[in-house]
Amino acid sequence: MIDFLTNNARKIRLTLIIAGILIGLLLFIGLPVILVQSSIRLATPYILGALAAMVASRAGVLNLAIDGKMLLGAFIAVVVLYKTGYNPIVGVVAASISGGMLGLVFAVLYLRIKINLIILAIALNLFVANATVFFMRVSFGAFGTLADPSISGLPTIQLPIISSIPILNERLSGYNIVVYIGWVMIAVVWLILFRTRFGRHIRAVGENREAAESVGINVTLVQVFALTLSGALAGIAGSFLSIGVLSQFVENMTAGRGWTAITVSLFAFQQPIAAFFTSLFFGLSEAISLYLQGQPGINIPPDLLLAAPQVAALIALVLVAVRIRAAELLKRRNFATHFGQELANLKRAVLERN
Repeated sequence: MIDFLTNNARKIRLTLIIAGILIGLLLFIGLPVILVQSSIRLATPYILGALAAMVASRAGVLNLAIDGKMLLGAFIAVVVLYKTGYNPIVGVVAASISGGMLGLVFAVLYLRIKINLIILAIALNLFVANATVFFMRVSFGAFGTLADPSISGLPTIQLPIISSIPILNERLSGYNIVVYIGWVMIAVVWLILFRTRFGRHIRAVGENREAAESVGINVTLVQVFALTLSGALAGIAGSFLSIGVLSQFVENMTAGRGWTAITVSLFAFQQPIAAFFTSLFFGLSEAISLYLQGQPGINIPPDLLLAAPQVAALIALVLVAVRIRAAELLKRRNFATHFGQELANLKRAVLERN
């Protein structure tokens, strides 16, 4: 099996890509319009969260604080609009800035003070979750939900060219700006990572920190930038949940989406385009669970339907673990084969010399 995968890796990858594109097109055209629209909307926090996890991971830092940064962005977006009544875009910008600042603090605590990465991430997630509840109660007198008529949601946007095409108009147009920011950031992150010198530095730091330092790359600066950008992306993802969907803040409204976004990044091999389609799959699983709850003829327990995204995340994690284990076995086998050949060559040279 390993030999087959090794000898046909390129063909298998190409086949999977083509199959994925065909299945995606069939679902895009064949599914009900409301289901397609819901899938795209619900995939947005996964897209931005996966990019946030990916940028940090490419720089050699497993950012497990994505969920906390998303929650902070959701809270800050609502608070800014509640206090100022400005355009909702200001809330998105404020969420991005707050997420970036939290990412910067995270970088300083991890890189300078040398706090354990896992402990730091868990502490940050817990701190944000409890701090948002505390300030919501103390500053606004709200329990569980912070809502007000002054908090306006993001308006929908009709794309100029797409809106004139019948099939594409109802499926790709009419979303708020954060949805389209997620699509644009897929291309931006891909260009940064694979088409810029600084992107090569990020990948070099993630692959081999010591080697990157030996060629003069400022590893600390690269990781600080990556964690700050990661926080900003997570903050935008959080703003979508609060002012892109509900126009209010609900206690712990991320509901573990940050952790799912990390799963998306791992499952997509830390590739932006693959993360986009993987996020759409998770968005579809969540949309289907909500869609089926509204169908009167389906007698499935609601709790089971709500668990569909978590089941999809669990399956993805299992597949990631299997892929990592297969890669380790393949590496060991190749090493053993190469070592055996070298040993045979050495014996042959000794025999010829004697």
